[in-house]
Amino acid sequence: MSQIAAIALLALRTALRSRVILVLLLLVLAAGFLLPLAFRGDGTPEGFIRLHLSYTLGIAVFLLSLATLWAGCAAISQEADDKTLQLLLVKPVPRLRIWLGKWLALLLIDALLLALVGALSAATLFVQLRRAGFDADALAAARQTTLASLQTVRAPLPDIEADVRAEYETLRARRLLPPNVAEAVLLDSLRRTQLARLYSIAPGAARAWTFDRPRPAESRAAPQPVVLQFKCDSSLPAATDLRATLALQAGGETIARDLLALPGSLQTLVFEGLPADAPQATVTFSNRGTRAATLFFDPADGLVLRQPAGSFAGNYLRALAQLFLRLALFAAIGVTLGTLLSMPVATFLALVLILILQLSGFISAAAQVDRETFVQNVAPFGAGGHAHGDAEPPAPSLAARAAATALFYAYRGTWLTLRPLLEDRTLDALSTGTRLPPRDLLRNALQQGLVLPLLLALLSAAVLRRREWALPAAN
Repeated sequence: MSQIAAIALLALRTALRSRVILVLLLLVLAAGFLLPLAFRGDGTPEGFIRLHLSYTLGIAVFLLSLATLWAGCAAISQEADDKTLQLLLVKPVPRLRIWLGKWLALLLIDALLLALVGALSAATLFVQLRRAGFDADALAAARQTTLASLQTVRAPLPDIEADVRAEYETLRARRLLPPNVAEAVLLDSLRRTQLARLYSIAPGAARAWTFDRPRPAESRAAPQPVVLQFKCDSSLPAATDLRATLALQAGGETIARDLLALPGSLQTLVFEGLPADAPQATVTFSNRGTRAATLFFDPADGLVLRQPAGSFAGNYLRALAQLFLRLALFAAIGVTLGTLLSMPVATFLALVLILILQLSGFISAAAQVDRETFVQNVAPFGAGGHAHGDAEPPAPSLAARAAATALFYAYRGTWLTLRPLLEDRTLDALSTGTRLPPRDLLRNALQQGLVLPLLLALLSAAVLRRREWALPAAN
């Protein structure tokens, strides 16, 4: 351990003498202190909180990620170019300890800067909330819905597989299915159509959602506020509002609210006084619209129940810990790239990684579609043009289908390889008051903070042992 600490201390001194660290410190301070002063939000405390947390921490972590990757690439490759690494390699120091020392130095810098920006972001948030002049009731509601740690409960989806299969067989018997379309694609389309029917509410009709509530801790046996969030669309594009009655029933208590809302916007309601130990809650949504418009809800997220599951301070600390684990993995990737490649090539690949992460939503969505559906949707783009009088474009060629298949596996491979980074939604959860489970933090600590860095360290150690390094020129 003394050798690892010595290498880390030397790397830390070298980094602190660099002007890059000073510039990075100034940028992080600006993100945590100066940037929040420019926020205006949408006029609501909820919007201001979300904007503040998403942008201050998001921009700071983005800057830290770039700097961590660059510093990691330079930790070994730059020393190899300067012929100073060879002076260390000739000493009786295990190669693995060299890698661990460089990595530990980056972790210390990231921990210091992230703690600094986290403290500044929290302090400026609470100060500006007090100075913004928001209505007291709106601010109190925002503390319950956004500046909180809420557990989201979703109603289970109905089992419709038998109905979907029956409808598919009926359409096939009547020869109403489109040709040259895979069965999986058709079944998925029928499944979505069935769910759309089940989660639509005609004028004057109502629909009920039943939620299985988690058992609260003994300290939370008293009545707790319950938050309901819903978002629905209207069958009339010109409709500017929807009128409905929403009733929440739990443990023998029922609270009903008449509401007027905008279609397509997220609505949040807080219900007080419901018993926390009721095992189920039922929400009944009645469409009372005056324009004869049918309302459509997303089956999974159209209407959800959220209830307190901890404090915002604990959730904030878990979010910072998760962001630190992300930086730890970036540091491991950077040091490994610097071990395997020269500084320019390693830096280029680091920038490619950042670009891929910026497209994380698109890559994750494309990779999780089944192969037949992906090929069916992408291959027609390679079918070429067709005459103006043709009834339909020609079927995709074999080459177009092969290219679409290769693209699918490229997306799939990228998603599987970088999944811990692509699916990180820490800031989204924090800025919407969603609880970050400690179990997920423990899993990420093992994955991003231990297993993956250890694998990269073993790879780098093997390369350091086998790679031929040019010796410093003799004077």
